[in-house]
Amino acid sequence: MSLEEEISQWAFLAGEAESGRLFLDESVAKGCRAAIDAQIGVYEDCLYGIRDMEHVTGLGEFACGAELARLLGLKAVDPAGDGDLSSALRDHIEVLKLMGETIQYSLDRVQEQDSSNSQSYNQVS
Repeated sequence: MSLEEEISQWAFLAGEAESGRLFLDESVAKGCRAAIDAQIGVYEDCLYGIRDMEHVTGLGEFACGAELARLLGLKAVDPAGDGDLSSALRDHIEVLKLMGETIQYSLDRVQEQDSSNSQSYNQVS
């Protein structure tokens, strides 16, 4: 599945969750949300370290060494976003955020229902 298809699918699922047509069990949703947040943290840490990989050194003084260093740097960070690690990680973070948003709708709905049930219970007493 392409990245565009993944983004489209998760955007659709987020809309379904927001409208109440899709929901997850609370314990599953909490576990998924925690895992997503942790993975986003890992990818963001990687993005921070990739900046150091942008400028490769130590490949010698020959033109081929300089060209190799340039090409390796572009694999880390390419301003054109053409197959570099930095762009791929940002894209994955975007998908994870959509997944988290989808799951958060379920968590919010459970919390709203708990609050509503609590208020109804207190009115009965």
